[in-house]
Amino acid sequence: MATSFTRSHGANARAQSWDEIEDQQGSGGTGSWLPLDALDEEGYIASPQLRAMPTKAQAAQPQREVFRPTTAHPARVAQPRQAPRAQPQGQAQTRQLPGVQARTLAMMAGAVLCALAVYVAVSSVLEWAQVKMDDLQYGRPRTAQVDAYVGHNEADGVPTHFIGMNLNRRVTVLEMPGGDSAKLSTIVGPYLFGEGEDLTPVQISVQDVNADTKPDLIVSAKNEQLIYLNDGTAFKLISPEERAALEKSQADPKQSAAQPPANPAEAGK
Repeated sequence: MATSFTRSHGANARAQSWDEIEDQQGSGGTGSWLPLDALDEEGYIASPQLRAMPTKAQAAQPQREVFRPTTAHPARVAQPRQAPRAQPQGQAQTRQLPGVQARTLAMMAGAVLCALAVYVAVSSVLEWAQVKMDDLQYGRPRTAQVDAYVGHNEADGVPTHFIGMNLNRRVTVLEMPGGDSAKLSTIVGPYLFGEGEDLTPVQISVQDVNADTKPDLIVSAKNEQLIYLNDGTAFKLISPEERAALEKSQADPKQSAAQPPANPAEAGK
């Protein structure tokens, strides 16, 4: 009995034999059946492959997945990640430069403010200490006293007494010829402008500045020096012409020594 291959074409389909199938396909064609030689490597690899089922003992052991790239799908092969490129040192410093500059400027500004605060504090302490020292030496109001022989009513051999004061910012000098307060004379000096000038000390001294053998009065206040020339009976403030001549004579002492005295009475002595 011949074996037949049955293909259904409907309810009343007749079974065809192998010979009829071969006659329909022809001697030259292969039909839908392809020999193994006609299969190329690419189609064979792309087709589903059979896998061996693991045994129970193998399933119990942990399996480590191994990535095996295939030649059929080269695009699916995972590419290794590239390590990030190290930035050049110059670029890193350039990017950090604005922050470093801002921090440096902030530190410099803080240092300047600290130095200014220290300067103000030290100045305040020194000023306070100077005021306290002047209080001990000159008192309030600021007062200075000196005794000197100036040739004003000193027949009894008692020197003239001078009192220099900063009286409410006004420089004032009191003269007691021969120590006699009944013959008191007052020399009114300049007014001191500025904050805290009421505590400026007034200093007085006696010196012959114009070389006429008569001691003159020098009053110093606030880095300013006032010269009162002695005319034999009183003191008068030096004039601008007399000051210019005095400065010229001090600059050239030989000329002042060769110059004859201005008073004719002194020339006959």
